[in-house]
Amino acid sequence: MSDLRRLDAAALATLFGGSESEVRRWCALQLAAFDFGYRVVDGAARDACLLEAIRRLDPYKVSVAGCGRKPEWEAGWSENLADFLASDGDLDTLVPKYIRPGEWIRLNGAYVQPVDPHFVKNYTKTFRAWLMGRFLGGFPALYEFGCGSCSHVAAFAAGLPGCRVHGLDWAAASARIIDALAHRFGWPVSGGQFDFFNPDQALRLDAGAVVLTFGALEQVGERIAPFMDYLLANAPARCVHVEGLEELYDEDDLLDAVAARYHRKRNYLSGLVTHLRRLEGQGLVEIEALHRHRFGTRFDDTFSYVVWRPIVPSGQRP
Repeated sequence: MSDLRRLDAAALATLFGGSESEVRRWCALQLAAFDFGYRVVDGAARDACLLEAIRRLDPYKVSVAGCGRKPEWEAGWSENLADFLASDGDLDTLVPKYIRPGEWIRLNGAYVQPVDPHFVKNYTKTFRAWLMGRFLGGFPALYEFGCGSCSHVAAFAAGLPGCRVHGLDWAAASARIIDALAHRFGWPVSGGQFDFFNPDQALRLDAGAVVLTFGALEQVGERIAPFMDYLLANAPARCVHVEGLEELYDEDDLLDAVAARYHRKRNYLSGLVTHLRRLEGQGLVEIEALHRHRFGTRFDDTFSYVVWRPIVPSGQRP
């Protein structure tokens, strides 16, 4: 492995797609608390990691995303709920179980070994703080669709005072977690069920709200249109999708080519950027930001983002 390296504010700004001053302002607590040291995995170790990723392309070795996995997510978020209740309010119990301490990650086009086994959890907290400052602040309400274990919901409720935070997920356990958060901390949060495949048209968004998905749309595969139609009909002030974005991979790069194939093998989100560009060409939306975030699991990048807003003629908001 290489010599020890470390992500500082400038390196994080490049990864996030922002400025160093933003990172220092919005992520000061995280910069002071977390160790973002790492070593690049090279030589035989890198080859072994790449080989493992290639072997994951075997259709019998990976589960496929889609509506059939709902029971698994129900069970997973129920486990987070039980841990949260048993811990008397420890918010770290809401970190999804699939974030495993000590694993290698993808960073800036390489495999790396973090020094801190909780690097991914801490990186997520830091990026989330930047995301609140850059894209999510200043709105009267925030809706996170696919809120899962509600780790983000808790962070937004604490970090966005004056904002009503709504968490929606197809698993009933997520709404129970939000009820527990409201009871434990007195936050203005609410929860409910929502199915990306069959959006509840009766659910209307508050005027001026911001919408977020964070690693949730991967489950829809190519079936993105129903949710996009729902958002267009509700005309939120801004939509932020932090997701693995298939269109942003460079398939002339070996690690990216493997990641793109892994992404497709698992039937993850496909076509979101293409869909939004088509809508933009029709004058229906404006894409405010599109960023390849070069950070993720050993198998694919998961924190890229696209930010957009519906274009609604004056006086015609639903």
